[in-house]
Amino acid sequence: MKKYILAILVCASWAFISNEVSEGVITYSTKINMHKRIPAGQEEMKKMMPEFNTSQNLLVFNQLSSLYKAVPPDENPFESQAGPGGGQMVIRIANQNETYFDRDEDMVIQLREFMGKKYLTKNDTKRLPWKLGTETKEIQGFLCRNAFFTDENEREILAWYTEELRIPLGPDRFHGLPGLIMEVNINEDEMVISVEKLDFRSLKKNELKEPKVGKEITDEAYRAMMQEQMEKMGAQGGQGGFRMMIRN
Repeated sequence: MKKYILAILVCASWAFISNEVSEGVITYSTKINMHKRIPAGQEEMKKMMPEFNTSQNLLVFNQLSSLYKAVPPDENPFESQAGPGGGQMVIRIANQNETYFDRDEDMVIQLREFMGKKYLTKNDTKRLPWKLGTETKEIQGFLCRNAFFTDENEREILAWYTEELRIPLGPDRFHGLPGLIMEVNINEDEMVISVEKLDFRSLKKNELKEPKVGKEITDEAYRAMMQEQMEKMGAQGGQGGFRMMIRN
């Protein structure tokens, strides 16, 4: 009798994870290799900053929409860290950007913060040109398959998704695969976003809200504004200076 009950529970659990999960919260960690973003010949710049920057984000979702937002850091944003040749100051700034997908209206809304001001961009959901691969690996106990494409910034995007969780979502703007995206690798480990925790549960009130506070602006206008401001700050174009790539 006990074996019979156990078999029923196992089958019920498998049916749950094998079909579409209706709602929950998924925690992703992002690890950025800052040294890979520094142009060749700027070795002194590497000594001034840590090699990696890490952060956490939440993917809150239900059957109609999803919201990808930052987890506010608990620690002091100014943290002293020893480095080569003496002390090194690491500044951790929480990224307040949010990405909201309205699956019913087929629309993506992005809240982006720049120079202390908030901006909203609204676009139709764009289908990403995924190419499904044949490789597999295990992540968080789930069998994952690979998929890849090259984005508009010529970045190589490699994703690992699981068909055991029928959720066509992923971190940030990555979506549209036949299962939850468990990991995204950008430009061969320049940035790696991976699942840390899966929490399938009923959402709390106001846990999933469409971003509405901010000035509406087009993607083109937002990029132009960022580029202009960076040039004013001397982040790009200065003789012998550090060249910054804007990929927001």
